[in-house]
Amino acid sequence: MAKGEKRLRHLRTVRDWIRYAVSRFSAAELAYGHGTASAFEEACYLVLHTLYLPIDQLEPWLDARLLPSERRAVCAKIERRIATRMPAAYLTRQAWIQRHPFYVDERVIVPRSYIGELLCQQIDAPSESWHLGFDPAGAATALDLCTGSACLAILAALALPSSKIDATDISPDALAVAERNVATYGLRARISLLQSRLFRPNLAPSRALRMQAGATGLRSCVASLPPRAIT
Repeated sequence: MAKGEKRLRHLRTVRDWIRYAVSRFSAAELAYGHGTASAFEEACYLVLHTLYLPIDQLEPWLDARLLPSERRAVCAKIERRIATRMPAAYLTRQAWIQRHPFYVDERVIVPRSYIGELLCQQIDAPSESWHLGFDPAGAATALDLCTGSACLAILAALALPSSKIDATDISPDALAVAERNVATYGLRARISLLQSRLFRPNLAPSRALRMQAGATGLRSCVASLPPRAIT
């Protein structure tokens, strides 16, 4: 019996495959930090996601047995993570900021942002959180520079429900990913996706001033955060 077939035969449960993945990841000396911090967290995420199980629930499924097709799918995902050393988010086409998922692929960086965490606090407890320098009930316009997947623009729109967001990026490929996420969250009416040419000499002066003013406002908001918000 081939080595791969033996592996599929003997690794039967979710627990078996997580243990196997942790061993393989540790032996391969993979790097983490794109949503997980250890081989164990990475193994749990990849196994649960591949099996279409909630990624925040492990205990109920640990002793569940996998079908042969499921074993092959999990094994392929584990081996691809090792062979390509690609961040898990690119393999699953999904990244999370707290409870909010976003589509990602190689056209954008995997979102990792303290600002995103703070925006989630604002969404979950609007009466208790700091307000990004805005009245969350009032109308405002915010600028998300280098928006990438538009995760921060989307979280800002959710945190400030009366505001409009300008999300800019120099990459049309990144904006294509952003458009997909904005559409998924149903925020096309409140988030404008713009291709930035801020550093090009033929940029119209009015456009450059608008973007510069937005960037200055964003820096002012970050500078005005209370100490507890940035520690």
